[in-house]
Amino acid sequence: MAYEALYRQWRPLTFDDVVGQEHVTNTLKNEIEQGRVGHAYLFCGSRGTGKTSTARILSRAINCLNPKGGNPCNECENCRGILDGSIPDITEIDAASNNGVDNIRSLREEARFAGSMLSDKVYIVDEVHMLSTSAFNALLKILEEPPAHVHFILATTESHKVPQTILSRCQRFDFHRITIADTEKQIKKIITQTGDAIEDRAIRLIAEKADGSMRDALSLLDQCLSIGSGDLSYEDVASFFGTDSSDSSFELLEAIAEGNITSAFSVIGKIVESGKNIPSFADGFVSLLRNMLLCKYSANPASSLNLSKDDTEAIEGIAAKFSAERLLQIINRATEAQTLFRTGINPRLTFEMAVVKMVNPAFDSSFEGLVARINALEDRLASGNFAVSQSTPAAPETKAPEKKAPEKTKVNSAVFTKIKNSWSDILETLFSSNNIASHIALQNVELSEDNGKIAFVYQGKDEYLSYRQTISDDADIISAAISKAVGAFPDITVKYKEDGVEKNDNLLILYKKTLQSPGPESVG
Repeated sequence: MAYEALYRQWRPLTFDDVVGQEHVTNTLKNEIEQGRVGHAYLFCGSRGTGKTSTARILSRAINCLNPKGGNPCNECENCRGILDGSIPDITEIDAASNNGVDNIRSLREEARFAGSMLSDKVYIVDEVHMLSTSAFNALLKILEEPPAHVHFILATTESHKVPQTILSRCQRFDFHRITIADTEKQIKKIITQTGDAIEDRAIRLIAEKADGSMRDALSLLDQCLSIGSGDLSYEDVASFFGTDSSDSSFELLEAIAEGNITSAFSVIGKIVESGKNIPSFADGFVSLLRNMLLCKYSANPASSLNLSKDDTEAIEGIAAKFSAERLLQIINRATEAQTLFRTGINPRLTFEMAVVKMVNPAFDSSFEGLVARINALEDRLASGNFAVSQSTPAAPETKAPEKKAPEKTKVNSAVFTKIKNSWSDILETLFSSNNIASHIALQNVELSEDNGKIAFVYQGKDEYLSYRQTISDDADIISAAISKAVGAFPDITVKYKEDGVEKNDNLLILYKKTLQSPGPESVG
């Protein structure tokens, strides 16, 4: 026989089997026991939370010959017939593909007649929000004056799209996203029955990836069990999802705490080289930051985090290295990077830019970065690092000789070729001299000539807008790095491509030295 997926094998058969929806199932059981079954129900909630399964259970409970505590017995003739599909009086309709007015008119005509084998007919309409306006109007009439033998169970993931006229005629039940704890409990129950063995940390990772959906959790479990025979470790499951173990997240946080950008970049490099996905790693990193924040403010972190004692202690240990304000600044930069991932900009570059701001708030112009710098200054003042020694008189001030600005080199084809061939060396010079911002800003530019200047061309306006000010601020430094590599000190400009055409918006200050001349000067 063909293999049956776990989510189908473990589909709930009674209200008591439905995970995490007791507020719904208890009410429905009471209605069955008291004989107060409604004519129309609306089940709302995100995917995989048990809406359709509960609708099927309710259809059996309504027609069960021997209900037990509000649950269907699943043993009587009616229950068995509904389960194997041999009774036609329970009709399921997918409104995503049967959303026209003619489909609902046909349903309305059929509903007038009594059931062929059951006393009550039940219509389960899945994804009801997909019905057309005309179809909703056709459905409304029968919901207003339904035959006594008919019950409607409507299910939707987008209740805001269902007309108010329909909503007001249904008993509405909202299905909650299933908690990680409930998902873990169900997975452990299943693997106990199947005889498989999975590390607890791996089970938690599957539950987190399911994002509140039990169906997704069981589908992911099915895939993970296919990795191979034997016990499944956390590393096996993390590798399957393309994420990285929390060890790398801790290493990155250690580098941030020490202010060591080289170590931080080394951690990111190892993640990429091992084939892991940067956005997925960032998701796990943000989850760890959130847990660290809970440790800062929770009186009982172990219960808040729902983690083992060892994991909680490890998180508390790394959280102690950051102030609450510093932690908020890091969280904001990490979540900002997650948002930028959707723009299509190089994920590694985006995350590296965020990490630079995490390591050194001096590069972070946001409010959180400013607060982090002020806190650092206050700490230095409190420790006496700014105390001025009074034992020796101050040396007389001597005016340093003015340095003559290097003469600009006009970029011709020969100079351009030299710059292009030495570009990796130029980037290395910027990195080794701790000019990290300009090093990152120039990672993915295209080089071109522009009226005797070297032009840095970005592939889109978003990247151009992100980096133009950095290049403007570091123009002298970049020209010096070029001079060191090829012996030419060129002027610099920045452009971007749109539909293959090079452009700029004339807002960039191309060279800071122009602002150093006496008197006000306008920049176009």
